[in-house]
Amino acid sequence: MKKKAESKVVKKHNSLTDGYIPDTPRKVLPDRLLNALYYKFEKEGEEFTLSIQELKELLGITSQKDDKRIFEAIQILQSPIVIRDFRYQNKEVEWVRTPFLCRAVKFRSETNEIHFKIEPMVIEAVKQKGGYTPLDLDICNRFRSKYALKLYEMYRRYRSLPHNRSDVANDQIGIIKKSLQELNQMFSTNHTAPSKLFGQNAPNAPINRGLAEIEKVTGEKIHCFYDRSSKLFIFSWGRSVEDLYPSPDCIIPTSSIKSFIRWYIDHFVNKVDNPKSYHQKIFQQIISNDFGNLERYYQLFLLERGKDPQKCFDTQLGKFVC
Repeated sequence: MKKKAESKVVKKHNSLTDGYIPDTPRKVLPDRLLNALYYKFEKEGEEFTLSIQELKELLGITSQKDDKRIFEAIQILQSPIVIRDFRYQNKEVEWVRTPFLCRAVKFRSETNEIHFKIEPMVIEAVKQKGGYTPLDLDICNRFRSKYALKLYEMYRRYRSLPHNRSDVANDQIGIIKKSLQELNQMFSTNHTAPSKLFGQNAPNAPINRGLAEIEKVTGEKIHCFYDRSSKLFIFSWGRSVEDLYPSPDCIIPTSSIKSFIRWYIDHFVNKVDNPKSYHQKIFQQIISNDFGNLERYYQLFLLERGKDPQKCFDTQLGKFVC
């Protein structure tokens, strides 16, 4: 019986996951190479040697034509990347620009060996106790776009709470918010309009393309919409439909029901003798989907909060996702 191949899982320090490689638009190989070299670092330390063939196996590459691209990616990792949120010389570092590799030496040999050494500043960051992002290299190597890989890393980073940051509230597990600037840094793009990154009918926009590729490769469906009031992109994942809604028939998320009921009572109910009882009555009607014109009322509720009802409605589920 054929022996099952050993999975190559890297525990990528979040100082690197939260960072980015600048000036690499549409180039996914430098990010894949960083993950591959980090995997080797975890096993052997800050200095190690790899043949070109071994390196290509770590990158999931088979074509000889890709050797030049690999050498170019090595050069990119010898230029400054951005790593974030660690301590250095007893001070909190918000971010630092530093190379990932301080040295890469290619030897003249039959195996075309390359000796790598990780930059000391990177070692200083990743040796500190902190959260990490578990990544399977075999899965990461299947992504063909930088957009998909970076969104997948973000998903894996926040999916495995408590490895979280303060911008994820305790009651919003499975949800992360990113600004236009943060996503531009992540993707190495320079878009000035949110619609250039994400659109309802824009399959080639970076976020649309990346999320579609993630679903194709992993089967994981990640939702996204742009909240105009906060000017943030909202990503949600990791919970089944049953977890997001109080019943199979309910069409609005559990997290929104209480605020919607308060809004409805304030706007459309003159006087209630027993507010608690009336509140419970509406709640039961909502979860059983017996509340009259619920879809229309909820659309008005979303509009007052600066959200687009069409973008918040998943036509495949037949439910609102925000």
